[in-house]
Amino acid sequence: MSEGAATPKSQRKVALPVVLGVVLLVVFGGFFVIEFVMSSISSGAEEETPAAADDYRERVDALLANADPSRAEALLVQYNCLGCHRYAGEAVAPQFTGIAARAAERRPPMPADAYIYESIVHPGAYIVEGYQNSMIQNFESQISDQDLGDIIAYLLTPDAH
Repeated sequence: MSEGAATPKSQRKVALPVVLGVVLLVVFGGFFVIEFVMSSISSGAEEETPAAADDYRERVDALLANADPSRAEALLVQYNCLGCHRYAGEAVAPQFTGIAARAAERRPPMPADAYIYESIVHPGAYIVEGYQNSMIQNFESQISDQDLGDIIAYLLTPDAH
């Protein structure tokens, strides 16, 4: 037998890792596809029920009671809000400039403060035309009440941008 020729035993040693790698790739790929399909199905089935105009009144009043809008600009950076709500140009989400006036008209008779609250904590309840529901779905659990109140209070001012 020549020195360069592979023996059946050495071929099996090389083939075994390749076969195992392919099997693992197929198995994990299958799990990924199943998970992707299941999450797509479930996300479409979990659309939120629209709220009535006064559903958030008590909660929003409590958040705004001690709110400090002067803290909000730093909070918008801290929570990376400006990554999607950009000042100008291509935005993933509506811009903050003029949001108080638009919020007052988005879901009548819901007041602007309640609409802004809903947009943050229940972002799938109302999707602005031309945008996707891409906001973090559990944002309320990631932000303190004080910070949430400060952000809402700021967005209600004409200075919001």
